Amino acid sequence: MTDRDRRILLDFIEACELPDCPVCTLVAKAELRTLQVYCAEGAGDELRRADVRAARGLCVRHAAQLQEARDAMAAAVTAYDVMSNLLRDLEAVIKNGTSWSRKKMTSPQACPVCLDVARYTRAVCAGVAAWSDDMSLCQALQHSHGICAPHLRWMVANTKPTPQLLAAQHGAWSRVHAEVGEFVRKRDDRFRHEAQANEGDAWKRAWRIINGNTESPN
Repeated sequence: MTDRDRRILLDFIEACELPDCPVCTLVAKAELRTLQVYCAEGAGDELRRADVRAARGLCVRHAAQLQEARDAMAAAVTAYDVMSNLLRDLEAVIKNGTSWSRKKMTSPQACPVCLDVARYTRAVCAGVAAWSDDMSLCQALQHSHGICAPHLRWMVANTKPTPQLLAAQHGAWSRVHAEVGEFVRKRDDRFRHEAQANEGDAWKRAWRIINGNTESPN
C-alpha cells in the first residue's frame, strides 16, 4: 500500500462527513490547489503557460476561479498571453483565410485545468474502488449522502466496486430518497402541522446526488 493509496482512503472517509458527494469534495479541493499552484508558480512556468495559450485560455469555470483567486499579476500575465494568441489567430484568418488558420482559431486545445482535474478524478474513483472492501470506508459511505450519480456511473463503467461499497451506496441514497419523500408528504395540507426533522434540505441534497458538484471524468 502506497502513501498515496492510504491518503485517498483517509481523505475519502473524512469527506464522507460533509454534505456533498465525497468524490466531488476531494475534486473541488484539487481544483483549488491546482489554481493556487498556477498563481504561485504556473504564471512563471513557460510550459504551463504554453498549455494555457494552446487552449486559448481556461474554461468559463476555471477562468472565474482564477479571477476569484485575486492574484491580479497571474491573471494579467495569463490574459496577455492568451490575447496575444487570439490576435495572431485573427490576423491569420484576415490575411489568408485558409482552412488551417480557421481551424487553429476555432479548435483550441482543452482547458488544461480541466484535464488535470479529470486525471485526478479518475485517480480518486479508481482509488475508492480499490479500497471498496474496506469496512471503515463502507461505513463512512453508508452514513454519508453517497457518491453522486455521475461519479458512481464512471466507477461502475471503469472499475470494479465491491458489493459492500454498492450496498453502502444504496443505503446512503435510500436515506436521502426517504427524506425527500417526507419533505413532499409534509407539504400536503393534511400533514403541514408536523414538524420537519432532517428533510428540510433533502431536495437540495438529492439534486447534488443527481448532478454532482464537479465534472465526472471522460
